[in-house]
Amino acid sequence: MIHRPAGIVIGGDLHLGLEFITSEGVVEEVRPHTGLPEPWFASPAFVNAHSHLEYRGMQGQLKETDFFEWIGAIVRAKGEQTPEQVQADSLLAAQENRATGVALIAEHSDRPGSRAAMDSVGLEGPIFQEVITFLDPAGRQERLAHVAEKARLQAATPSPHATYSVDKHSLTELSQGEAFLSTHAAESPAETELFSHGTGPFAELLESHNSALPQAGQTPIEYLNRIGFLKPGRQLVHCCDATEQDIELMAAKGVVAAHCPRSNQALTCTPAPIRRILEAGIPVGLGLDSAASSGQISMFAEMRSAFRASCSRREPITYSQIWQMATEMGAASLGRDNWSIQAGSTAPIIRISGVDAIDVEDLIESCSPENVSWLDTA
Repeated sequence: MIHRPAGIVIGGDLHLGLEFITSEGVVEEVRPHTGLPEPWFASPAFVNAHSHLEYRGMQGQLKETDFFEWIGAIVRAKGEQTPEQVQADSLLAAQENRATGVALIAEHSDRPGSRAAMDSVGLEGPIFQEVITFLDPAGRQERLAHVAEKARLQAATPSPHATYSVDKHSLTELSQGEAFLSTHAAESPAETELFSHGTGPFAELLESHNSALPQAGQTPIEYLNRIGFLKPGRQLVHCCDATEQDIELMAAKGVVAAHCPRSNQALTCTPAPIRRILEAGIPVGLGLDSAASSGQISMFAEMRSAFRASCSRREPITYSQIWQMATEMGAASLGRDNWSIQAGSTAPIIRISGVDAIDVEDLIESCSPENVSWLDTA
């Protein structure tokens, strides 16, 4: 089957004048046009490197803009939902991910629903069943067993929710082995204050539940390293407050990162130092996070936010880098190679129509999920 788009995104750049041949889902050849091009653009499908499908029903419902207060609000909102609502929300979010061109997703799940939703729309990717033990540190073994059972039902992997929500013993146990794990880290100033000084709202919350505070005088990422969490096959989500030393440590340990700029902005977190993380050679994927904090499920809106967030730090990244984070680099960060349109590739391919473009900047700035459809490569 010969496909003649107006252009193909390869390596994060839009190449005009190319067509490609596929057979049974495999790209056989990419070559110059041999016929008239059609008015659409081809790209490897998008990769959502960090997601919470189950929070879709909370889109536009939470008004808190302070990170710590928002955490409390979402916990309260979760307590009011039924299992049927969680399943319906997960399915809707999965459908909207597919509609914006996502084929591969790294999902953080607390309540069952994500796996069935992902399977029903053809989304691939790992599910990290969140471990949260600070609410009852004395009963952590029971909580770990409960999470393990939920993980079994979803073909998921038990994984720590965040540096502040898992007790030290459980986090140490989870860090053993070579399983692909993910955790929220260095996301907010409140988290940084907890680990740097042992003070602030997270410290007060832990103390109210009789949970031990981490040793002061360190960053959240340094803490994860001392625990043994940092190693290849580990993903750190957000990294907004990552220091230069943190970034050097992440690079040395071979971890990957997920960047969620719209969520970070909505919850008044520091814009993440993504250019410095990329310059350190750390693979970064772009994550849509949850609709409760990021809003509409749209990879184009997330890419636009990634560019503006980097500019707000006066450390701009390029549109090409952003597209790579949303496609091939994001896939590589999740252990999927060859996520490109080149000979031998089996990555799903999307069509982007209804827009004139000469580069990926035009695509990012002009498009929405309505411009996306899926290419038949059989």
